Amino acid sequence: MNTFKAIPTVNNDISQTNAFDLTAIQIDINSPAEIVVNDLQYNFAQMILPDTSIDEALIIMQRSNNKSKLYVGTNTELLGVIDHFTLVSRNVLMIANRKGILRKELTVADIMNLAVTMPVLRKDNVKQSRVGDLLFTMQKLGEAHIKIVDENRCFCGLVSAMDISRALDRPVEINVTAHSFKDCFAVIHEHTDLI
Repeated sequence: MNTFKAIPTVNNDISQTNAFDLTAIQIDINSPAEIVVNDLQYNFAQMILPDTSIDEALIIMQRSNNKSKLYVGTNTELLGVIDHFTLVSRNVLMIANRKGILRKELTVADIMNLAVTMPVLRKDNVKQSRVGDLLFTMQKLGEAHIKIVDENRCFCGLVSAMDISRALDRPVEINVTAHSFKDCFAVIHEHTDLI
């Protein structure tokens, strides 16, 4: 007993598209904050496994035309975020040197921004905020990524300094904060940058 029906097609001589173009919208610091949030309800999050190599992650970004970020994790859990800037930074070589391995042996898990250390904002608070509020919060916390959770405290989105920078079409400076003594030690004694 099949209750499905065929959906009628239309003429295929379409010449224009009504695709949503974010660059056509004038975004400034007074725009609604949710414009720059990668809301997982509406946007597909590109997830890669933590054992993906650095070079594979760069290829994935290139082929998917995604220069912003990749989510690292499994089907059910976000472990971290990796962005293009970090993948090509000098930190990659420093981390490989510290671990005593070759650069090509590093995985994204070795250099990703851990999800457990990211601050969390509630989605309803973000809906009542402006882009400038998000940027101020990120600068105050020294965080390049902030997780968004819904009313059930389920992960539902992410704010990235890189996405804000791209939307505002200007550089965004975030002074990244150390989260542990290990981070402080790495900066002072091993001359690495915080990521």
